[in-house]
Amino acid sequence: MVIKIGYVPEHFSTPLHMSNENGYFTEAGVEVELVCCPGGTGEMTSKLKDGSINLAVALTEGLTAGIANGQDWYKIVGTYVSAPLCWALSAGVDSKHDSIATLNHTDVAISRFGSGSHIMAFVLADQQGWLAPNVKENPPFTFTALSNFKAMRDAVNAGTSDFFMWETFTTKPYHDSGEVKRIGQITPPWPAFCFAASTSLLEEDSEGVKKALEAINKATKLFIAQKDKESVEHIMRILDYQEVDVREWFKTVRYQDNLRDVSRKALDVTVETLIKAGVIEKPLSAEKLVDSGIANIIA
Repeated sequence: MVIKIGYVPEHFSTPLHMSNENGYFTEAGVEVELVCCPGGTGEMTSKLKDGSINLAVALTEGLTAGIANGQDWYKIVGTYVSAPLCWALSAGVDSKHDSIATLNHTDVAISRFGSGSHIMAFVLADQQGWLAPNVKENPPFTFTALSNFKAMRDAVNAGTSDFFMWETFTTKPYHDSGEVKRIGQITPPWPAFCFAASTSLLEEDSEGVKKALEAINKATKLFIAQKDKESVEHIMRILDYQEVDVREWFKTVRYQDNLRDVSRKALDVTVETLIKAGVIEKPLSAEKLVDSGIANIIA
């Protein structure tokens, strides 16, 4: 069975390409197709349902919220990036907004409903004390779903949305060029990316999932081992990032040592925060989120 891995075209995904280019998937005895998903976690959870992908590297909060809200066609099977994701907040170049302070009850450009860019807006509102007792009846923002990163940048410059949230180093080139304006940042207290597998893949080829994760695990270790030179050059070549930004990013990133490990504490914190932010309604245990046939639930 071909394992079709959905990913976002960002620096974090470089080890996936290394696994392919270095023949690690072939060595592991698994056939893999990499599927670019620029729409992020919301796009990937939809594609896990329709079968156009069957394994995804997606945001922890998006996967957790999706399962809690009834998306029963996938389970978390591992942790990819254990460090939290830093989200930059951006407004249009001529926007009146120069900081987070003025953003209450404004319009947020998001990729899709249920995506990280959508969920993190509620986490921001929680941190700022903007959540009403009944957040569904009185939300802190309105939302405009635009599918992709470029459309979000265009929206804040056109004034049809007030701000958007996206990973800080991916957004930095557009801050540096003056295309959009950086007005703040937010970092949630959980791992940035987890792996999720469709239930159909888990039923048909759980061993293939394990083999794919083993191959990627090998690549993440090489990627970090070569961060002083080869990995920096790889990201610069593929994504056209500035060297200084890539080296700064390497100071912040941590890949999970064993990709099949999932932290119970991290998922508990994610669930607690999402309940407080009104994204999900009821507590959910790690056992409900994770496929224990693949993943090891650790403390």
